[in-house]
Amino acid sequence: MKSPVREHVVTGAGSFYARRVLGRDAETELLESLLRHAAEGHGGGVVLHGEPGIGKTALLSYAAERAAGFQVLRAVGVEPEADLAYATLHQLLLPVLGSVDELPGPQAQALHILFGRAHGAPPDAFLVALSALSLLSLLAGEKPVLCVVDDAHWADQPTLKTLAFVARRLDNEPIVLALAARADEGHATDLPHLRRVPLMGLGPDAADALLAEHAGGRRLTDAERHHLLAATGGNPLALLELAGKEVPPEGTQEPPAMTDELRRSFLVKIQARHAASVPLLQLVAADGSGDVGTIEKAAASLRIGTDPLHRAELDELLTYDGGRLVFRHPLIRSAVYHSATADRRAAIHRALAAAFDTPADQHRRAWHLGHAAAGHDEQAAEQLERSAEQAALRGGPAAAMAALSRAAELTADGPRRGRRWWNAALAAIGGGFTAAAVELLDRAEREPHQEEADRIALAAIRATVAEFAGSPDDAMDLIKPWIPRALRIDRRLFAPTIVMYADLGVRVNRPQAWTDLAGWLDEVTQAPDDPRPVMALEPDDPRDAALLLLHGACLAGAGRDPGPRDWAAVESLTDPVTMTLAGAIARRLGDYQLSRRLCRKAGQLARNTGSLGALAWNLEYQAADEIARGRLGLAEAYAEEGCQFAAEVGQPNTACRHQGLLALCAAIRGRPEAADLATEVLAEASGRNLADAMSYARRALGLVDLVAGRHREAARQFEAVGGWDTDVPPDLAMGVVPDLVEAFVRAGEHDRAAAATARYARWTEHTAAPELGALTARCRALVSADGDADVHYAESLRLHARSDAPLEHARTELLLGEHLRRDRRRSEAQRHLRGAADDFRRIGAIAWADRALGELRATGESARTPEAGVLSTLTPQELRITLAVGEGLTNREIAAQLFLSPRTVDYHLRKVFQKAGITSRAELMRLVLAERPA
Repeated sequence: MKSPVREHVVTGAGSFYARRVLGRDAETELLESLLRHAAEGHGGGVVLHGEPGIGKTALLSYAAERAAGFQVLRAVGVEPEADLAYATLHQLLLPVLGSVDELPGPQAQALHILFGRAHGAPPDAFLVALSALSLLSLLAGEKPVLCVVDDAHWADQPTLKTLAFVARRLDNEPIVLALAARADEGHATDLPHLRRVPLMGLGPDAADALLAEHAGGRRLTDAERHHLLAATGGNPLALLELAGKEVPPEGTQEPPAMTDELRRSFLVKIQARHAASVPLLQLVAADGSGDVGTIEKAAASLRIGTDPLHRAELDELLTYDGGRLVFRHPLIRSAVYHSATADRRAAIHRALAAAFDTPADQHRRAWHLGHAAAGHDEQAAEQLERSAEQAALRGGPAAAMAALSRAAELTADGPRRGRRWWNAALAAIGGGFTAAAVELLDRAEREPHQEEADRIALAAIRATVAEFAGSPDDAMDLIKPWIPRALRIDRRLFAPTIVMYADLGVRVNRPQAWTDLAGWLDEVTQAPDDPRPVMALEPDDPRDAALLLLHGACLAGAGRDPGPRDWAAVESLTDPVTMTLAGAIARRLGDYQLSRRLCRKAGQLARNTGSLGALAWNLEYQAADEIARGRLGLAEAYAEEGCQFAAEVGQPNTACRHQGLLALCAAIRGRPEAADLATEVLAEASGRNLADAMSYARRALGLVDLVAGRHREAARQFEAVGGWDTDVPPDLAMGVVPDLVEAFVRAGEHDRAAAATARYARWTEHTAAPELGALTARCRALVSADGDADVHYAESLRLHARSDAPLEHARTELLLGEHLRRDRRRSEAQRHLRGAADDFRRIGAIAWADRALGELRATGESARTPEAGVLSTLTPQELRITLAVGEGLTNREIAAQLFLSPRTVDYHLRKVFQKAGITSRAELMRLVLAERPA
């Protein structure tokens, strides 16, 4: 089919600046630098900010013209599509969608579903982002890629999040992102990792040069030129629009030609030249799809002629680009659209809704119906609600949020309106729009006559927001009153909320949660007509199995014997968040192996589905577990990855916790920056009372003092974790007791050390974890008389041999060696001190290794620091990739797991090969087998 609108060169600011770009030397140099670096394999990007007509589009055109040898992809954000998920991304990638099938299966399927080319499970937003990155990286394998997005402030939020995701991963990709946006309209476009360049008005010299060439054939006097420059603020488009007109005399009270005048200027031209086509132009402006067939169908129902589209009468306003009919300048579209009255716009949207009559277009139909509706309109609201479901299936939480919000506005019924508001809030949380979620929840709560289940769901959503981005204390208080009712109404539906309450109890240092839950679950898990404790929960159901696991942990936490239980079905959970929570509860119960399996599987589920929010949160549990196992490199890799993902999905609390874990790793390694990192975490965490993040930081500071011999200072840091005045021991406080006991003993406070040991022993009494038993025995050894210490040390080492905690094992060996040296049993001391030094070295705990070597030298043995293994020299990212290679994964599989492009994986592997002095994956796999921590 022949294009209904012919291409031709447009005169004006955009085309003129594309050739010369007067007064923009710094900006053009930046763009050329980005292109040069991309041609060399290192990508980057820029966001040009400024008012309409300031020259953003011209600079983008300049970049495209200078991108010789690049594949250039273009898109323009448009206001009517600002809430249509991935509309701008589809426009950007449309010319290259034929390459999608070359991506890994899940990624190809995600894009096919996203763009309506296939049906299937909803792709998560970050799986879509990874797929877009992989597609761009694939294209960049042939030649560098320049992605140009004009009017990015009208790009939909999912597209902007995708571009932000890509921007963070361009260091080793020959890809340039160049965006242009207004700073005070539409969506925020200050994307991380893209340089923000604000554009100001032209200076006098550049403005004079522009006016000299485009003064409409009339020579301006110096006074007129000066006044025109002052009136426009140097805005190039305003200068060009007004240069050919009579300039108001200096001193007149007429307002300067700012944005509104520019729009009026456009309308004056359109009315003068195309008055008969204004109704057609209004229709095209409202459409958003750019599909000529749809426009013609709607035009027919409105009795608007479309001949001007085929006779090239509107070529100065419209162009046919990649199969879509678009305005040549976004200001023209904005001016035309808003020139229609409210009633006229409603009629146009109704006609367009009727024109979108295929199943694939139902989301556009619903969107237009929503804009056409006035007052309460349940039919339009229902279609918007269904549209939101489709948006969710396509991974567009922002579009779902917008559709549900509009549906709520059109809903008359209070309870139904409330559900739509809190469903919109859920979509907002999924998209990382925390502030919007809070506002939507406020609206939902104001609706009358909500059912009890709705109120529980509302409290759970608000608690989730508070947990991720507010106060976990508030989150706990929000859901506490609802837990008993949730157990009665539908325990399986609300199982995630019930389990979350237990996890929050740990995070905020409120152990009373275990007692509360034990009582509530006792009532639910016993048959009311049978005095025997017959469990009403069904162990074969995964969610009931999670509650059974929780019940056992509650009994143990309340000092009661949980007895044997069957919770194997918990491993069949399919929700990564609930599975992660179950893993945390299993650890509290002492089943470390089950805990590890659940957290790992949950993390893998989150990766496979691209659920980055769940993954960011899950990685905290995995990082903490790796620290306990002495695998510091892997712990740092998880924490750095989790911190980055948490920032991307709007979880500042999660990011702060990961920073706390990184500080703890630095402290164990003996790095000089550990104290500063921990202090920064304390400053941030104290503002939101993140007790768990503060405990990581306090322990980091305490370990720095402890290994340096500042024992009283160390004890103060460990005690500052808090919760010592409660009857039921808090988990966070109990977690640092072994450190605290050592600090007390070294500081000469033996009575306090003995009291802490007794309390710790009671806390671990009902758990079967050998790790905890080993630490209890070590504490007893430290506070015992010399004759009894040997027995307790032997018991501690016996239990360590059954556990997977090499760091604590090495610390016990060190303490035993010090004890034996003081007792003048040098040969025995040397054996344990050598073992401690070797383990500390392998773990990477250099300060602790130095302490062990110092003790070893004090026994008379000459000792030198052993060399570190190759794996300990790798960055966290390099280590994650190396271990994945050790598992036999290909570069493409590793890229999919780590949300990177295959090219970035290849770049890091080359660096690993250089550090290790190897040349093949087979050699790397052998190295991993030889050095990987147990």
